[in-house]
Amino acid sequence: MIWCRCLLALWLAATAAIAYAQTTATPEQCRARLDTVVDKLLKTEQPRLFAWHLRSLKGLAHSEFAKLILQISQSPGQPVEAREKEYVEFVTRIAEGLETDGADPNAYLKDGRRGLVLARPSATDGSLQYMMVDLPKGWDPSKPYPLFVGLHGSGPDNPLAYPSYSAAPQKQPIGEAPVHPTSQMIRLAPWGRGNRAWRGDAERDLFEALELLQTFAKTDTDRWYLTGHSSGADGAWAILQHTPDLWAAAGLQSGSMGWGRPGWGLIPNMAYVPTHWLIGENDNLPGRIPDNKEAYRILKEMGAETKLVILPGVGHYPLSEAGLDEHTRWLVGHTRKRPDRFSFIIDQPFHPGVWGIQATRELTGSRFLKEPWASFDCAIKGQEVRIKTTRLKEISIDLAALKMKGSVRVWVNGKEVHNGPIPEEAFVVKGL
Repeated sequence: MIWCRCLLALWLAATAAIAYAQTTATPEQCRARLDTVVDKLLKTEQPRLFAWHLRSLKGLAHSEFAKLILQISQSPGQPVEAREKEYVEFVTRIAEGLETDGADPNAYLKDGRRGLVLARPSATDGSLQYMMVDLPKGWDPSKPYPLFVGLHGSGPDNPLAYPSYSAAPQKQPIGEAPVHPTSQMIRLAPWGRGNRAWRGDAERDLFEALELLQTFAKTDTDRWYLTGHSSGADGAWAILQHTPDLWAAAGLQSGSMGWGRPGWGLIPNMAYVPTHWLIGENDNLPGRIPDNKEAYRILKEMGAETKLVILPGVGHYPLSEAGLDEHTRWLVGHTRKRPDRFSFIIDQPFHPGVWGIQATRELTGSRFLKEPWASFDCAIKGQEVRIKTTRLKEISIDLAALKMKGSVRVWVNGKEVHNGPIPEEAFVVKGL
């Protein structure tokens, strides 16, 4: 599973110096080796997704090599020599994987043994970004599967790091591994542009990855699960407050409320999403244990379904296998449900609403929204929908996205705006 393979990063980083000392290869030689391996595999017609995977690995290696050509330090405390050393390590590992068991497309598309690395030009800035996708054993492209999303925490800021951990040669398994609760799910691990805590462009990359995934795989949209560790959990917490209608449940591991403070007033947006908090009792990162306890208390007082587990004798990382297993099983036991009553505060143009009720471009055409923010409340009883808005001049309503069926009556701010069958498209209510 991608999530588990990525957690090998710290161990692999610790052995990097030994691996580097055993080779005299230059970045140019490593790039050429990978090019040769990929080009040889592509001479044979390959399944589309596997060919995309091969070209993605080659493209990422070329992109990072281009940075080395400039001979300019890419980040504070990271001289060119360190980046060259990383490049040799990561690209060598990818090439070795493709020279062995990583050359078999069935390992990715049928057997569920390996994860795909799929790159794309970002819609935001055209830069090369990627996601890693694990498909379940026996994957059927015509069948919808639950989706398990994992957001990585702070770690290697080199885009080749995680692909190299995923693409490395695999050891033969010893005996039959226990069945993981996500084994029959699609697992998605996007790249968060380094250590950005999934804010800004990194958050948009998540939604680009979700959109791209659905071009080749079907998902059960009532069984999407969002998880993250450390800064990945911080980002997931903020994402939940902006997209609560997408997720069946969320798991926050060793996280904090850093990107979604109670004082910002957005926690009520996601009060109906079941949320599981998991943290070690010896976590030494400032404020994380108090944040977990406070978030749990706030959600409980709102009537939310939430659980807090503090693992005895465990630090920030790694968390115990037993704790993670229970955490995951709790999450995947939930199915997304639209609440009969919910509210939403709109603080960002990128997140204009939920459940098919959205602010129109009249509000979200601006890049920035000023406080006090607009909001709406929705109450549903049977076939009646009542919406109350604050600081909104118009809204768009998609009754199908609101999970309504049959004939429906809709009121906005006390005025009836629809009475009859559900329209095929969203309709706009103006003059609020």
